[in-house]
Amino acid sequence: MRFKDFLKQEGYTLFRGTVDATVYEFFQCPTPRKAVWFHKPGSFQCAGCKNQCETDNPKGFQIFLEF
Repeated sequence: MRFKDFLKQEGYTLFRGTVDATVYEFFQCPTPRKAVWFHKPGSFQCAGCKNQCETDNPKGFQIFLEF
């Protein structure tokens, strides 16, 4: 099973917001242009490379307001 399919099965959805450069600096990401972030409450998971970086810290991720 592809990792992206696994994430979707686990309840993650594609994160379409902006991710600040500080997030990539924190993970020492060599290729931020390849990043594909997924989100579910309490977790952000990247599926852009084999490192599969994950964080529960929303700092650096665009916040969406619910109406």
